[in-house]
Amino acid sequence: MLRKLTLLCTFCLMTHPAFATEADFEKRMARGVTALDAGDAARAQEEFRAAVKEHPADPEAALYLAIALNSTNNPAAESALKSALRLDPGNARINLELGTYYYNHGSFDESGDYFENLLTLKPDAEMKTAAETYLANIRGQSSGKRWGATLMGGMQYDSNVPLAADPTLLPTGSDRMGDWKGIVNFGLNGIAYRDSQQELTGSYSLYQTLHLHLTDFDLTQNTFDVAYKRRITPLLSAKLSSGFESIQLGGKKFVNDYSITPGALVSLDDGTVIGLDYRFRESFFNDSNTDRNGVIHSIILSYRQPLSETINVRVGYSFDRELTRVSAWSSFVHSGSAGLTFSLPHALMLDVSAEASGRNYDEILADATEVRSDTTLTGGASLIWQASQHLGLSLGHQYTSNTSNISGYGYTRGITSIMLQGRY
Repeated sequence: MLRKLTLLCTFCLMTHPAFATEADFEKRMARGVTALDAGDAARAQEEFRAAVKEHPADPEAALYLAIALNSTNNPAAESALKSALRLDPGNARINLELGTYYYNHGSFDESGDYFENLLTLKPDAEMKTAAETYLANIRGQSSGKRWGATLMGGMQYDSNVPLAADPTLLPTGSDRMGDWKGIVNFGLNGIAYRDSQQELTGSYSLYQTLHLHLTDFDLTQNTFDVAYKRRITPLLSAKLSSGFESIQLGGKKFVNDYSITPGALVSLDDGTVIGLDYRFRESFFNDSNTDRNGVIHSIILSYRQPLSETINVRVGYSFDRELTRVSAWSSFVHSGSAGLTFSLPHALMLDVSAEASGRNYDEILADATEVRSDTTLTGGASLIWQASQHLGLSLGHQYTSNTSNISGYGYTRGITSIMLQGRY
């Protein structure tokens, strides 16, 4: 009898924590729902986060956390909603929340996918009416912004200005000097046509640098792009873009580029996006650099995935084959990149990135004794404060190290930036 009593007590002691944990979970869910109904989103998020931590596989807890995050326009809402969808793919409410999230952020093709999925799940009358209304707005193009504008300005200190101007290579051989420069970047984008299956967009960008001392390196870049995207299946989209780029250096032409880029995108339910692009670009340099006129064939692979509510990862690889008028400038380039984005409290975001590339030229350059080969390593970090929907501030630093087997082509370069961005 004593043995049976001992076993019974032991069983009760072992099972009590499980019952206590289940009770705590239910209490957290109830408190979270009460806080959400009362408009206390911060308290609701706290309770639902704790509930998800206790029961990571519970779809209701994941859904309510996503709703609480979405109610404050928290960037983590997207990955939270995707997590909830993985746990319960047939949940109509999750599809409604995702559709609404993307609609409010102007991503109408993704939004339409989730509203259409919702209608196949036989939702209740209220959700069905909401989804049909949203879809009608998307198809009729009667809502949502049709155009947008950005204006960014700030200061940079560049430790090695004569080496290269921001996005394009410059002739080497200049003395390496640092300088402060002002930055102005103005952009316009618009939607010419859009429905639930396809979208035609255009954009224009003006980028201007103004150096304090080295004014010969002031850069003016004008870029025009047109892009078409069509959804083939719920997961697969095809796209085609074409662009023109004009770069002036010190007020004089440096290079004009024309490009066309077909590609494909795969968007998975967990938020993962995989891209494959082919880009053809033809370049026409100024009279002193016509040896470098030619074309570049590029294959570009990209991969983005949310790791958690607050962390997103991206990796990429590209291969470039450059064929120039003088073959000594022709080259092969292999590049790999990786980055992490962290959503922090107080509307802060930290972005950390790294890139490595190797370039091998076809023939010996003038005044060299061997074929040139370069390896370039770049690392950077930026901290972004999104003060409001329309205003943001960023601090960043980027460091580049290039090693070359040809004397004079090795270098290091650091760029420190502070930028203010307005968005409409």
